[in-house]
Order: sequence, then C-alpha cells, then structure tokens
Amino acid sequence: MGHTVVAPHAHSRRHLSVAVSLICAGLIPNAFAETELATARNDRPNALQLADIVVSATRTEQDVHDVANTITSISDKRIEQEQAADIKDMLRYESGVSVRSEPNRASGVFRATGRSGNEGINIRGLEGNQVLLQVDGVRLPASYASGPYAAGRGDYIDIEAYKRVEILRGPSSTQFGSDGLAGAVSFLTKDPGDLLTLGKSSQAALKLGYSTVDNSWTTVPSFAYADETVEAMLLASLRRGHETDNKGDNHASNVTRTVPNPQDTQSNYVLGKVVIKPNRNHRIKLTAENLDRQVDTTALSFLGDAYAAAGLNQVALREDITRRLFKLDYDYNNIDNPLFQRMTAALYNQQSENRQWGLEGKSTSSSWGTSRWRDTRYGEEVIGGSLQLESNFGEYISHRIIYGIDASTTEVTSLKDGYNSAGAAFVKNKSFPDTDYSLLGAFVQDEIGIGPFSLIPGVRFDSFKMTPKADSLYRVNNTTEPAKLDGREVSPKFGVIWKLDPMANLFAQYAHGFRAPTPTQVNGGVTNLTAADPYTSIGNPELKPETSDSVEIGIRGRSQSVRYSASAFRGEYKNFIASNVLVESNAAPTPDVYKTINLSNVEISGYEFRGDWAFHRDWSASASYAHTIGDARQNGVKTPLATIDPDKVVLGLRYDNGQQYGSQLMLTAVERKKRNPDTSTSYNTGGFAILDLTAYYQISQNLTLNGGIFNLFDRKYFLWADVRNQSPTYAQIDAFSQPGRNASVSLKYQF
Repeated sequence: MGHTVVAPHAHSRRHLSVAVSLICAGLIPNAFAETELATARNDRPNALQLADIVVSATRTEQDVHDVANTITSISDKRIEQEQAADIKDMLRYESGVSVRSEPNRASGVFRATGRSGNEGINIRGLEGNQVLLQVDGVRLPASYASGPYAAGRGDYIDIEAYKRVEILRGPSSTQFGSDGLAGAVSFLTKDPGDLLTLGKSSQAALKLGYSTVDNSWTTVPSFAYADETVEAMLLASLRRGHETDNKGDNHASNVTRTVPNPQDTQSNYVLGKVVIKPNRNHRIKLTAENLDRQVDTTALSFLGDAYAAAGLNQVALREDITRRLFKLDYDYNNIDNPLFQRMTAALYNQQSENRQWGLEGKSTSSSWGTSRWRDTRYGEEVIGGSLQLESNFGEYISHRIIYGIDASTTEVTSLKDGYNSAGAAFVKNKSFPDTDYSLLGAFVQDEIGIGPFSLIPGVRFDSFKMTPKADSLYRVNNTTEPAKLDGREVSPKFGVIWKLDPMANLFAQYAHGFRAPTPTQVNGGVTNLTAADPYTSIGNPELKPETSDSVEIGIRGRSQSVRYSASAFRGEYKNFIASNVLVESNAAPTPDVYKTINLSNVEISGYEFRGDWAFHRDWSASASYAHTIGDARQNGVKTPLATIDPDKVVLGLRYDNGQQYGSQLMLTAVERKKRNPDTSTSYNTGGFAILDLTAYYQISQNLTLNGGIFNLFDRKYFLWADVRNQSPTYAQIDAFSQPGRNASVSLKYQF
C-alpha cells in the first residue's frame, strides 16, 4: 500500500500530448475508408426522426414522445463517444441531475470524508436513498454512513455494461414502489444482440482506453453468439488507475495538502448472458454479473490535522466493493392471446458488500499505543421476483393495461471490528441489528387512448416489514431492544397527453411517491461514554415514510429536424427523515442523545428545457437548461434546501459525417450558488463555464477511435454538491476543485 509521491502534472502533460495527437488524427478523413461507410453517409436517416424508446416511464417499451412526464436516456454509443468512465462522467451533460463525489480526505478511525466515492444521483434537488437506482429492475444497495465509514451507491456498477441508461424525473413509486420519492435511474445491461454489430452470428471485440485525469487504463473484451434458438455473450471491464486530478497545487504531506491523496484503484467487472428462444412466443434469459472494486489511499492530508494524534505519521485507507447478481427472466409474447398479450417474470439473487478499512500509525505511544485499525462492513443480500402482464383491447377507445406484483426480501447486515496496540481493546460490535427487510407491491396502470388524447391512471399498493435479529454484537453498544416496523402505502398517479400536433404534444401528470425508513434508521445506534463529550445515538421505530406529491406540466415536439421538450414542476415532500439529530443535550458525564426523526417538510419547484436542431445534413445543435428552487419548513421557519444545485445550461454543437467521423463541442455553464442556506457555514460556489471537445473516427468497419479533451481552457471551478459542507474559510478548499484540462482516448476493434 505504499506510494511514491510524484508531481502528477509531469505525467499528465506527456499523456495529454499523446492523447491530443490521436484525437486530432481521428479528425482527418481516410481516403481509403471502406465503401460501406460512404454508402451509409448517403443513405442514413436523420437522427431526429428516430423514436427514443424508454421503459421506466411505464414499465414497458414506449416512445418518449408518448409519456406524461420528463425522462431522458443515454445510449451506449453516447457513453462511448463522450468517453465516460463512471456515472459522474456519464451524467455531466444532464441538466437538473448531478452526482456528489468528494475527494478522499478521511482519517483512519473516525472521519469519512470522501470514502463514499460516487455517493449517488441527485434529481431535482433530492438524492441518496430518495432516488431509486436499479439495474435490470433490481435495486442497488442503499447508502449507509457511521463514524469513519460511508458507503455510497454509484460505485456498485460499471457503465461499460449498459446499452441504455434512463433518467426519470419526478416520483416513480407507482411504477417501482419505495425509494421513488424524487425519480428513478434505470440501468439496462447489454444483450447479445447489442454486441453483434457486424451482421455475423458470432463476434468478438476488444476496447482499450486511457484517461489522463486519473492515469487509468481500461480493457473491455467481449464475445457474443446468436442463432435461431440460442444467444450468448460474455463481457468484461478491467480498470486500473490512480487518484483523480484537481486544480490544487500544494503537494505537502500534511493537512495543508490540496492535491489529491495518492491512490490506487482497480475494478474487475464481468457480465454474462444466455438466452434461449424455444419458439417465437417464449424467451428465457439467464444473467450473471460480478463486480469487484478496490481503492487504496494514503491519507497524507490527515497528518497534522487538529484531530490527529501527536506523532501520527501513517494513515492508510482501503475500500472493497463487491456486487454479484444472478437473474432469471422469462418473456412471453402472443398478440393472439385474448387475455394478455405479454407476460414477463423474473427471479433474482443479489449479494453486495462495501468493506472499509483504516489504519493509523504513529512514532510515539499514547492511550491506544502506536497503531490502531478499524474494519467496517455493510452488506445486503436480496432475493426477489416480479410478475408483469400486459393486456391490449378496444378499438375506438383503446386500453393498454400493465399490471403485476413485485416482491423481495433483503438481509441487511453490518459489522465493526478493530484493534488498538495498547490501552483498551476494541470490542467487535454492530451499529444496528441484522435485519430482514421485506417489500411487496401490486400495481396496475391503464393507458386509455381516445383519439388524440391519452389518459394514464395508475395505482400501486406497497407493504414493507422490518424484522430485526438482535445478537450479542448488537448489544455491545445498544441497550435498547430493537423494534419491528411495518407499514403500507398507496401511490396513485394520473397522466394526460394531448397529441395536438407532432410538434406539440401537451402532457400533465400528478404522481405520489414514498420512501420507507431503512433498518439503520429504525434501529441504528451507538454509544461512546469515553469521549470528551459523551454521546449516544438511537434509532426510531416510530418513523413515518417520507412522501411526495408532485405535479408536472409540459410540451414536447418532434419533426425531421427539431426535437424539444419543456416542462414545469412542483412537489411537496413530507416527513423528511434526518439522522443523528441532537434531541437532548447534557453536561458530561451524562451523554448527549442523538436520534433519527421525521424532521421537516419541503417544497421544490422549477422548470426545464431541452432541444435538438439538425440545421444541416451533417450538423446539429443541442441545448438544455434546468432551474430548481427548494425550501425546507421546520417549526414555521423556511430555509433554502441545501441539496438544490445551481442553475445549469448545456449547449452542444455536433458534426457527424455519415458515421465515418465526427466531433462534438459541449459548453457547460453553471450559475453561482444564490440560495445558500447559510453563507457563514457553507462555502459559496461561483459561476463557471467550461468547454469539452470529443471526436470519433470510424477507421474501418472493424476499427473505431474515440477521444475527448475536457475543460479545454483549464478552468478552476467547484461543484456545489461537493463543497456544500465546507466552511467558507476553509484554507484547503482547492482540494475540492474539479479536474483541469484532461483527455481520454479509446480504440475499439470488432471482428
């Protein structure tokens, strides 16, 4: 776990020059390009004519032009051309959406800054477990934090696996149940057919990539096969890299450091599928996923910290993240069936764990000796299934009814272990009891077509139940007997679409959302009576689910050359759950009492716009803008909501020469933070604008080069999501700055 500290900019400049040369070479058309590419240029359809098919709006395939809320999708082609390496890269051009990702400046035993990696996705000002994240319909693990431990949600995935990612804005509980308070992000993995791009029954591919922002290499081998009855595929994504660069310039090995801490990262991901098609009506699919990610950090920035022990000279951190999924899908299609024309069923098992280890060592002995370490784990194992049917009938008044059930049981576990070389021994314990968390949901939705109108009523009933299993490890730090919790929620929605004209589809929707409390919030707790200010934290079995009621109205249109959408929304959120709220302050030795409670109600409103214009056969422009405001109300006091991002506009100019070569210039402009909840305690970000340039070159039918230069003019800027917890007087704020100019390049060979 040792590191050699080297000025990263020396390597960055050399690798950057190589990457830029490759990108520029890709802009030069090849006179000997194959005939198929020239033919494609003459025969290709205008991209804006193509339907954008999504699933998450209604749980079945539908043109985004025909849904009653705002949803966008990102294709695998776009992910590849924009050189995205993780979810933060993938969503950088999405207005109204952000990913919180702090730099790792943690300590070994009590501070967790940055250990959660890509924490999760913020949609219209709400984030964390309030946004549903799912892969092929299976929920990703929840976020969890306790002491020196912080587990996010965005690092359980590898984006090389996905053929499409859908971002649904607004409550999604009618479709998916709990956690759909603010929206849903659905990751859809590639199928064998997505890898067979050369018209052959079998195909292999190898992609190699390099990025200067973290000196990382990516290798993506894949193979796919298909005949009339069987399809199969195997895809791997192997990544090796280091710390992500920033605009800091202090390389000191102490608390004044602003460049990133030395870091080694590695990730190994494998996706396999087998599809059996006995006949045209039946399809069976077996999916297996495995992700192993490891991050090793030397936390030089904690040396000399005010909370660091005297003589501290070593702080080492490690995060091990794993996720394994096995899933069986069955798909039935028969348009001649009078009762239902489609049925899908699924069974799955997913095991995940985020294990974090921290070591501190020092030259002089103290109450805990010369070394100590902590080892904390959070894990989930879920077994679940779903059944969904679709019935279509009616002529003058058409009906498309989607109905079914979802069920799952999750075992949620945690464990804290540790060691002190002297003094009191660390006692292994659990902050909350192992808990069985059961969810059951039944839903129905009807899309009623009456001429140019579509009426879309839907409703879902959900029940949840938590059954704690207290043991001796839980009772080490908790004297309170854990409580069971169960509840029910009904989530209605109603949407209307008026297809006035292809360029004017009016839509409106009301939707209800909810999020059930997590086991850690109901029964989580810890007690420390030896601290200078003793404390105890407790859960709350009386917690109510967070709920939302949201209304959205909008208009969208599409022609051969123009595509646009505009919408306005307003949502009211009740019973927000806040953890570790001080409810009883006491003088030592009596401990202070912290508790998880339903704290405040929130109002969020805003408007969004996005559009594309193909103004020439080879040229197109794009634009998107999002404005959101939000306030929390507690005891009659109104306070700006801290998780609301500043306004963001993204402008794009794209040249595409018949899929042979092309380039894209993207301008991202973000307004300064105007509604800071407290400028005396929170750093206030200024406005900024950055330019990114990406390009691709189809060297031949088999070989493709992609590249990009990001933050073209090397601007220093900060993201509100990352710095909102930092003091305005924090001297090392540059440690939270975003990367300067950087480049990525990839080469893909298919055969």
